[in-house]
Amino acid sequence: KPVKRSYSISSAPSRPYTLEITVKRVPAPADAPDVPAGLVSNWLHDNIKVGSEVRLNGPMGKFTCADHSANKLLFISAGSGITPMMSMSEWLCDIGADVDVVFVHSARSPKDIIFRQKLELMAALHPNFKPAITTTRPELDQAWWGYTGRLNQAMVQQMAPDFRDRIVYVCGPNPFMAGVKTMLAGLDFPMENYYEESFGGKKLSKKTATATTTPEPVKAEGRPKLHLVKSPSTCSEPTVVFAKSGKEVTCDAEDVILDVAEQEGVALPSGCRMGACGACKQKLLKGKVEYDEEPDGLQEDERNEGMILTCVAHPVGQVVVSA
Repeated sequence: KPVKRSYSISSAPSRPYTLEITVKRVPAPADAPDVPAGLVSNWLHDNIKVGSEVRLNGPMGKFTCADHSANKLLFISAGSGITPMMSMSEWLCDIGADVDVVFVHSARSPKDIIFRQKLELMAALHPNFKPAITTTRPELDQAWWGYTGRLNQAMVQQMAPDFRDRIVYVCGPNPFMAGVKTMLAGLDFPMENYYEESFGGKKLSKKTATATTTPEPVKAEGRPKLHLVKSPSTCSEPTVVFAKSGKEVTCDAEDVILDVAEQEGVALPSGCRMGACGACKQKLLKGKVEYDEEPDGLQEDERNEGMILTCVAHPVGQVVVSA
């Protein structure tokens, strides 16, 4: 069975002939050895060698500072969430941008600081690039003179006293990002200048976000005929109709369209499977879907055109998608 994973590009777009991802080997937890280790991450470590060829999809997503003009930025990351921050920082340094960057990163211990030497070199070469790193579990056998403990309001105020004047980009596990968001809101940060990209699992909350569309005629030429239920209101269970393949599937209200498609052998593109990257978007031709929460992977014009993210979209009644 094919397995897909999404990885952020950690190299700078100013170096177009180098494409880098940064992947950590993931062992089984020490206190739970029966839990599977990182499947794709460990496969990459064990199998990819010089000369290997890899087929990629993408790039996807919209987490970039290039879309927002500012002369002061604050990057906040934890763990592998450092990778998109590194890409943006190297790009800004490469092009000599007149931008002041405070680069805040939280790591478990000094040995877990990804890109530590590169960050120190960039800081030495570029006065406007200022790393500020904290470790949550420093170890006695590792020298460390930086910040210690979980990121908090006092740290942020010390690392970037003018943080309210900066555009903030945050990336890391969902609990970390939720904590940073709450912390900044408590400091009266203007949240319209806050952007984030998640490196964690799906967020769970009550379904509130919806997407609807009016019926759009589907050309019959070259496509199988569809047997459509007359009205969503007559459906006792959610039903997904895949227009191109002609398949009609009854499912549960908690199912997402991507899972339904895969179970029925309908090939749909996918990536993060959490509504962030936009790889799974399809057009909703008829009906309504619900999201657990408003996803980040769609632009406003795409929503207006009836595009949905199948990896997080729950069908309501009968829906017809373009796949």
